[in-house]
Amino acid sequence: RRGGSTVMRLLLWLVYLLADSTAIYALGHLSVTSSTSRGHQLVAFWAPFLLVHLGGPDSITAYALEDSRLWLRHLLTLVVQALAAAYVLYRYIAGSETLLLRAAIMMFIVGVLKYGERTWALKHGSMGRLQSECRRLGFVSEFAMPDGLADRTDNEEEVLVAAYMMFPICIHLFGGTIIGPEDSCKWLHAYGLGGEDLHKLVEMELSLMYDTLYTKAAVIHTWYGCCIRIISLALTIAALMLFKFSNKLGYSRADVAITYVLVIGALIVEIISVSGTLGSSWMCMLLRVMFLTPLLDLLKSLRRRVHATRKRRWSGSIGQYNLFHLCTHDQTDLGSRLAKMVGLEDWWSRLHFSGTADISETDLKDLLCKTLPDIDSRNSRGAHILENRGLSEDRAEWSHWSVKIDLDRSILIWHIATDIYLCKSKVKHGEKLAEAVKVLSNYMMFLLVAKPALLPGLIRHALYSQTRKNLHMKWRTNSFDVLPWNLRPPNAVSPKKSWRCMLKELFHHEGPNDSCRIIQQQELARSILKGEFSQVGGKTEAAGSREFAIDYAVHLAAELVVLESSKPDLLEVIFGVWVEMLCYSAQNCKLDSHARQLGNGGEFITVMWLLIYHVGKSEDE
Repeated sequence: RRGGSTVMRLLLWLVYLLADSTAIYALGHLSVTSSTSRGHQLVAFWAPFLLVHLGGPDSITAYALEDSRLWLRHLLTLVVQALAAAYVLYRYIAGSETLLLRAAIMMFIVGVLKYGERTWALKHGSMGRLQSECRRLGFVSEFAMPDGLADRTDNEEEVLVAAYMMFPICIHLFGGTIIGPEDSCKWLHAYGLGGEDLHKLVEMELSLMYDTLYTKAAVIHTWYGCCIRIISLALTIAALMLFKFSNKLGYSRADVAITYVLVIGALIVEIISVSGTLGSSWMCMLLRVMFLTPLLDLLKSLRRRVHATRKRRWSGSIGQYNLFHLCTHDQTDLGSRLAKMVGLEDWWSRLHFSGTADISETDLKDLLCKTLPDIDSRNSRGAHILENRGLSEDRAEWSHWSVKIDLDRSILIWHIATDIYLCKSKVKHGEKLAEAVKVLSNYMMFLLVAKPALLPGLIRHALYSQTRKNLHMKWRTNSFDVLPWNLRPPNAVSPKKSWRCMLKELFHHEGPNDSCRIIQQQELARSILKGEFSQVGGKTEAAGSREFAIDYAVHLAAELVVLESSKPDLLEVIFGVWVEMLCYSAQNCKLDSHARQLGNGGEFITVMWLLIYHVGKSEDE
């Protein structure tokens, strides 16, 4: 799923939170308004429409994972609001014309059905329900094997079918069941999936899991879900006809017009809901199972016209955060000064200096598929790939030590060492491989700083904060910023800035991949490598001194520079270390964290987690 803009997400969050309380206020207001005069009693007919719209669209039931856990609270709210709407109808509509009374009862039934469906979907979308589902659901190996993709010209629709067939694997993973890759490998072989198609498959499986956890999909595509849609559509049409032929004398013309808008609006919502159900990918799977080929071909043709499978794809962008990019910025800019004054320096750094990278435009996906079979993603964070590539612990002591310490410290050391190595290396590396290494290094740093819940173990903010401060001090010591103005070069830019310039900098977002300070970052890397640092007494001291993370990174970078003369494929080894570190984090992360991120548009670490069980090693072998 693609994550929306921050403004849209904020608006959606506010609407979601205020919906129930607004409905309660509106029901109370309707009861008062309806009793003031005979001309406004039609307003009481609007009460059931609040229940209808509180049922929400099919595309969202829970805004966050916690909402599903609170489904009993939503059930209680449903009972309270249904009783309030029934009271309004009983008091002000019961004595009205027969046709209007029948229309009100019909819309009340529709409202209860729609709101009840949403509450039932919340119950089905809870992680507890998912875990109980795993206990009764058979493994994929128990189902009939496919004969391959039926139509290679309709690739995305067929990959989506494969995603449905392999969806039980995804359910087991999110339910906490540990499974081996053999359950999925034979399916991948049967479908002939690999490369880009494999990434499509994983992304579509995750989109189906999103549907299960955050939408009404788990309820809609059942026999009772279909009955609710048929009954709701029929009753809404009947209510519209009854209101049309009812006696409207004595009612305000404005109230009559508003009522028509509400009824017709409810009818449009129902038509959209039914159309969405009939045209969904779930319906494609049902027609395929029932061997209704003509209807399936017609539906697939319509779906291709509207590019329906695009919404099943992950956005392809991953977060980026680079310490050298952060530490070389001008700390006298308006945003940094304001953030420091109010104690929001860390928040401002994450907001203003993080960025994204579009991996769909790089060869990262292909490189990952080639590297995954060679790694041990459950037990190793780089040591396994180092030994597989001929770097024993005796030969690469610092490399092995740096991947066997705490994860947060390991990420910091390898992140700094990677930047230094790429700057100092004398070997001509492939541009695509170097870019992939940089992207993965920045992504792991992004997770450490912005989304530590997606990393296993204890993530200490103080360790990152101290390392960042040390880098800041090192940059200030070696930059022109600390020199008097009269001693700076003649072509240096004056530090005085206009308010217009400062405001422009405040709203200008600069990610690490589009930074205009590449030269400054390279200069910082060089100064760190050749600078004088505290001597490290040994591994015992290294494991306990958080302020010397930069020193350890320098030792590692220096070792990598020495090793490259005898190891021409060293950059591939570094890439493998980052992949193994990412996969280790993905497999040992809490399940709730993966599920929670699906509601925020999904994270690359979750994609990797599922990809491991398709092509990688998920267990000790």
